[in-house]
Amino acid sequence: MRDSGTLRATAAGRTAVIAMCRPEDRESLLAAAHATLATARANGLAVDPVIVRERAAHESEWRDVWKQFFRATRIGRRFLVRPSWDPGRPGRGEFVIELDPGRAFGTGAHPSTRLVVGLAENLRDECPRLDRFLDLGCGSGILAIAAAALWPKARGLAVDNDAEATACSEENLARNHVRTVRTVTGTVADADGGFDLVMANIQTDVLGALAEALAGKTAPGGHVLLSGILLDQVDDLLAVYATAGFTLVHRQDEGEWAGLHLRKSLVPR
Repeated sequence: MRDSGTLRATAAGRTAVIAMCRPEDRESLLAAAHATLATARANGLAVDPVIVRERAAHESEWRDVWKQFFRATRIGRRFLVRPSWDPGRPGRGEFVIELDPGRAFGTGAHPSTRLVVGLAENLRDECPRLDRFLDLGCGSGILAIAAAALWPKARGLAVDNDAEATACSEENLARNHVRTVRTVTGTVADADGGFDLVMANIQTDVLGALAEALAGKTAPGGHVLLSGILLDQVDDLLAVYATAGFTLVHRQDEGEWAGLHLRKSLVPR
């Protein structure tokens, strides 16, 4: 999905797919691309002309290019996210998140991340104490770090099905001196449940499939903050979560994206 925040633009009606792979995987990657194109053609989609360009690159290249775009950034009302190459000055009372973008999603630059942080800040104003929180699909760990700052006495769990992401989260948690959050490589099934707060910034189809599972992991009366949702997907997702026992507390939009604060019913279904 492309949105107004996408860095690389393409001509109208065209799509650019950029992939990096090990040299020994080149043939299988190209085969997969051509198979996908063939399926698209067979179903009547206009994909031609197709242009394939390739060049040698080092895996660190895409991390370095971020430095052109990522500077110290304020998100929400209380957070300054800053990379090592731009140590912006925090304002009075601001929490600082030290974060170098690289191996996993979540820098605060994307609206979906900012929406969850903003919803968490609002929840902190209403609910100054939580015992346990879950960052599902933790990526860089930015949401877990923010939650640990807002609720310093709470215990957190950061879960991602990508080992590279959980390794990145561990590095960022350590960099920010967060010792109240542990990481797990796995799925929601690997979280033990009973969370007062669940945060999930994941694409909408995955969020929909997770509704019942999240209901089982959220404590009665607990809060769920969801993002990664395009505006035209909100109503359908809310219907799925209503069936799973959640009610909408607050909705917050930014550009093409929506963030949802839901609360689980106190009464079992």
